[in-house]
Amino acid sequence: MKLNYKKIAALSAAMAFAFIGSAISLQAATLSDQDKQFLTAYGKARDALVADDLAGAKKAAADLGPDGAELNKSTSLEEARSAFGKLSDKAAKLAAGQTGYYVAHCPMKNKDWVQTSTTVADPYGGKEMLSCGEIKK
Repeated sequence: MKLNYKKIAALSAAMAFAFIGSAISLQAATLSDQDKQFLTAYGKARDALVADDLAGAKKAAADLGPDGAELNKSTSLEEARSAFGKLSDKAAKLAAGQTGYYVAHCPMKNKDWVQTSTTVADPYGGKEMLSCGEIKK
């Protein structure tokens, strides 16, 4: 069997380009300024809910624009946490693959959230369940 080194080299180069292309497509998309603003306001709402601060959560909701309308209308921490859960879905999608963001999970409430620290601070349980949850891999 005779090896054709030119064909092998061409095949190797094609495979390398395909691999590089797929690696680039797997990288996280760069966040727009609007996405960064959303994640910043979302983080402020999370911090307020961790502290059981309804007024602070509602104030942060105003910076979320239309996405924060339900949170802004909340009249109790329970309502605010429910609205926050819906915002967490968007935040997790935006934060996926981004450095400095961690998705955490509360097993008691079966809900996820995004935070910028590896120390768990559960917005769904607030002060009563501050450390409930874990960072997802």
